[in-house]
Amino acid sequence: MHVSKVDQLDILLDVGSGRTRAVAVERALRQSIVDGYLVPGTRLPSTRELAGELGCARATVVAAYEQLGAEGYLVIVAGSGTTVANIQRTDTSRPSEHPNPFFVELLPGEPDPSSFPRQAWAAAVRKVLQTSPDDLLRYGDRQGLVTLREALAAYLARSRAVVTDPSRIVIFGGFAAALSALAATFHRLGIERVAVENPCLPSIARIVAAAGPHIAPIAIDAEGLLVEELGDVGAVTCTPAHQYPVGVVLSPARRAALVTWARESGGWIVEDDYDGEFRYDRRPVGALQGLDHERVIYGGTASKSLAPGVALAWLVLPSALLESVLDTMRARRDRVSAIEQAALATFIMSGRLDRHVRAQRLRYRRRRDAMMRILTDDARSLEVTGVSAGLHLTALLHDRDEREIIERAAQRSVAMFGLADHAVGPLTQQGLVIGYSRSASHAFPRALEMLSDVLSGPARARVR
Repeated sequence: MHVSKVDQLDILLDVGSGRTRAVAVERALRQSIVDGYLVPGTRLPSTRELAGELGCARATVVAAYEQLGAEGYLVIVAGSGTTVANIQRTDTSRPSEHPNPFFVELLPGEPDPSSFPRQAWAAAVRKVLQTSPDDLLRYGDRQGLVTLREALAAYLARSRAVVTDPSRIVIFGGFAAALSALAATFHRLGIERVAVENPCLPSIARIVAAAGPHIAPIAIDAEGLLVEELGDVGAVTCTPAHQYPVGVVLSPARRAALVTWARESGGWIVEDDYDGEFRYDRRPVGALQGLDHERVIYGGTASKSLAPGVALAWLVLPSALLESVLDTMRARRDRVSAIEQAALATFIMSGRLDRHVRAQRLRYRRRRDAMMRILTDDARSLEVTGVSAGLHLTALLHDRDEREIIERAAQRSVAMFGLADHAVGPLTQQGLVIGYSRSASHAFPRALEMLSDVLSGPARARVR
């Protein structure tokens, strides 16, 4: 047995005897991770420190770390150290149903948390704490920190063609909180029916319905939302830049028709700028809000560009709705961390958000391309859509059952969603919604292997 101390934490390694030193170190670390003694996120000693404590050559520990990194047990980041990866541990109390220790998430909607710019974000937080006045720590403006609203107004104007000024931006603790407040405001204003895209993110419909309005599912086609089906609804939520989950872009004709509907009916358009930052094979599509900033409510969030844990979102409101939404917020007494807001403002104004988004765009494009190779080589009777932007692909099925594929994936410890998981009304199409952004870089090749296994077959996929 050997005890290694890292930052005052004891790590017990059973290196045993009768093996070469390299094999002993590698097996001891692997077994400690599988058995759960080394939990995900545990920071390991440097190779030099562990080699010194074990009395072996540094190259021995380097080889062990690299092998375990290749297997997905460790996350090795140059300059940031080595940590235990997030794997699914096998329960040793009974035979495992899934002997593979990996749990592969091919779910959409979240960026790779290991790519979060920790050092840059920490620098922004330090700057806020070192330079901000004491007033930052008091109860602040319920509408949100002025410096963040100013930074967002400039950022959204140049990156998304949003027409606004800081006085019309309201900050929330996540997009769910923003949508809930907006739906409650609609209900107080007498709006009884709110349209949502079908399919859509299921939580969108649940949040709106929980606030009072009834849900009206509206179908989509290759050009996006079917505007002619809106009828007498008082508001509609939509994802024009990259429809979730199918991935189509709202066509210019539909964009114009939707704005015309809002003007003529007095209805409101809630634009969820889902995946607006991540486009790969096409020119950027400006925000719908730019066509009419008095009928379109623009919603954005840091959950895709940075991480859901940042928990910041914003609405750009028409002047006629601003006070009503603020009244809803006063009644709820919601508060958003001023320190987090100030850090995001610093992050934006320093240009670090732009640099991070550009780097992520390149990273996710490479992942998208790798997943497309798997789909077009191995998939059976699939038509892949939504490939030009976003953090996921949608594979429409023509002669296979989505539940059968999802269950097959689950048997291999692979998590996947189908179109049925996103239905808020009847659907005539089956399909798979396959995310490529959640896995850490070291685990993504394994995710592709598992996807290939789940979708194995001789036929070729079609892409549009």
